[in-house]
Amino acid sequence: MKATTLRVKTTPGFCVDGSKLLPASLAAASASELPRIVLQGAGETCALGDLFDIAQTDASTASLVIEGDVAWLDRIGANLDAGSVAIHGNAGDYAGIHMTSGELHIHGDAGCFTACEMRGGRMTIHGNAGDFAAGALPGDMESMTGGTLTIHGNAGARLADRMRRGTVLVAGNAGDFAASRLVAGTVCIGGQVDAHLGYGMRRGTVLLMHAPGRIGVTFTEGGHGFDVFWRLFSRMLAREIAPFASLDGSAPPVRYAGDVAVDGRGELLIVKS
Repeated sequence: MKATTLRVKTTPGFCVDGSKLLPASLAAASASELPRIVLQGAGETCALGDLFDIAQTDASTASLVIEGDVAWLDRIGANLDAGSVAIHGNAGDYAGIHMTSGELHIHGDAGCFTACEMRGGRMTIHGNAGDFAAGALPGDMESMTGGTLTIHGNAGARLADRMRRGTVLVAGNAGDFAASRLVAGTVCIGGQVDAHLGYGMRRGTVLLMHAPGRIGVTFTEGGHGFDVFWRLFSRMLAREIAPFASLDGSAPPVRYAGDVAVDGRGELLIVKS
C-alpha cells in the first residue's frame, strides 16, 4: 500500500471535482501515472500534477493527505469505502458525499452538503460546515443513513435534513431547520440553534446542551423511564467532543416529543443547566 501526499502548487480559478482522489486508487497508480490523472473542472479539465506536488511512501494502509487550502476542490472523499483522507486546510462542497467506510478528516472549514447522504465511516471537521451537512441532495428522499459526522465548529442551515440513521455531533451552533424532517438517527448540538428546530421530525433523537429560544408548539413536554438509556448515552457522548464532556448521566434531561403535526414520535432532549 501507499500513502499519498498532495501539496497545493497552483490554485485554479474554478471549482474542481476531487472525487477521483481516493486513497486506494492513488495507491494503485504508478509514479508516472499520478501527475497525469485528469480532474474535471467547471467546463475544463486539469491534470493532478498541475495542481499539486505529489509524493508517495510505503504504508500499511492506503491514505491520502492534502496540504493546503482546497476550498476550490469539491467532492473530496466522495464514495470513500476504505483508508483515510486528511485535508490540512479548507475543503469545498460535497466532501464525504456517499462515503461508506474509512475516515475523512478536514482540519479547516467545509462547504455545503458535507457528508451528504453518508452511509458509513467517520468524518470529522475541525472547523465549520456549510448548509445541508448530513443532508440530502435536492429531490432525494434520504440523507445520512449511517456513520458518524463530528463538527467541532458551527453548522449551517438544514443540518441532518431527512436523516435516517447515524450520528451527528456539533460542538458549536446550528442554523435554521436543524434536524428538519428527521426520520431516525441521533443529532447532538453543543451550542445554540436557530429557528424551526426539528420541523417535520418523525423519529430519532435530538440532544441540545442549551435550551433554544423557542420550542415549536408541535412538540409536547413529558416522558419518563429513560434513565438507563440516558446514563449509557451521556457517557458515550462524554468520550466524543468537548461540549459533551461534562455529561455523566446523573441528571436526566427535559424531554419533548414531536413533531406531532406529522404524527412524529421523535424526542428532543434538553440538558438541564
